[in-house]
Amino acid sequence: MNPLFNPIVWSVLILMGLSLARMNVVLALLCAALVAGLGSGLELQSTLSAFTDGLGDGANIALSYALLGAFAVAIARSGITEWLAGRIIEKLGRSPDPGQLRRIRTLLLTVLLAAAIMSQNLVPIHIAFIPILVPPLLEVMHQLRLDRRLAACILTFGLITPYMMLPVGFGSIFLHTQLGPSLAKAGLALPNDTLPLAMLLPAAGMLVGLLLAIFRYRKPRDYRPVQLPGEEQHAPLSVRNVVVAALALASALALQLYSDSIILGALVGFLVFTAGGVVPWGDSQDAFTQGVKMMSLIGFIMIAANGYASVVNASGQVPVLVEAVTSGLQSPPIAAALLLLLGLFV
Repeated sequence: MNPLFNPIVWSVLILMGLSLARMNVVLALLCAALVAGLGSGLELQSTLSAFTDGLGDGANIALSYALLGAFAVAIARSGITEWLAGRIIEKLGRSPDPGQLRRIRTLLLTVLLAAAIMSQNLVPIHIAFIPILVPPLLEVMHQLRLDRRLAACILTFGLITPYMMLPVGFGSIFLHTQLGPSLAKAGLALPNDTLPLAMLLPAAGMLVGLLLAIFRYRKPRDYRPVQLPGEEQHAPLSVRNVVVAALALASALALQLYSDSIILGALVGFLVFTAGGVVPWGDSQDAFTQGVKMMSLIGFIMIAANGYASVVNASGQVPVLVEAVTSGLQSPPIAAALLLLLGLFV
């Protein structure tokens, strides 16, 4: 069978097309699942049943994202990010020399990289830290004439590479909940401690990409300053807020490592912020709702993606597609490369 006529290929193409056309990703996944199921010969009821059966696999991840959003809002209300931005702006306001500008620029990029890495394990709030940390630093980036494409590449590296390699926090979800069970379903069961080693090659690719981005976007770049409307102001940083924030972060990390549950860690961290007065009890509902809103779309996408994957597996067309791509090839390296490309596509 020609791979181009495989329903999975058409399903992925439709998913990509609908996403590029700015259709809601959840709806695009549902449409792509219908194409994959009906195109593979499944009945409509069977396709919908496979989709709904797979939704439950993403529920744990979705709840994790919701609670981590609330935890991230509590961190923001402590005032730490505004304090950091203010200190950097103070240094810039003293007419620094070019050497000091380079040091501040390097410090800012290092802070972004460290925050992105820690958001996957030490302070597991994932991308929720971006709307917390980045907006206060935009004025700093403007004064430094920093190419924001470099900042975006550094954030991407810090968000993705740690969970490829470190089996803590989101790395535990990816390696032990997603990658390991998926390999086992495909007939390749591996011990959990070998999974980070298997991800060395893609992690090395991420590092190469980061180095290329640093070289490509190293020159100064000017942006038109834009005032962000409706930006929320938080209380000034105080010693109490610092102590409560440190206790909340330590509690969240300790419980996450002890129970292997991001949900429990984020919940306890939020409760510590509430008990410590950083998030007043009367405002806790608003803070929790704000955090859930911030991360809920990602949670729904993860749930829908699991439903789509369930339909793809139920269709039985993936082995057919693999066989069609690799049939007749005598070179194992070429076959492996084609399978990698196929995996990236699907």
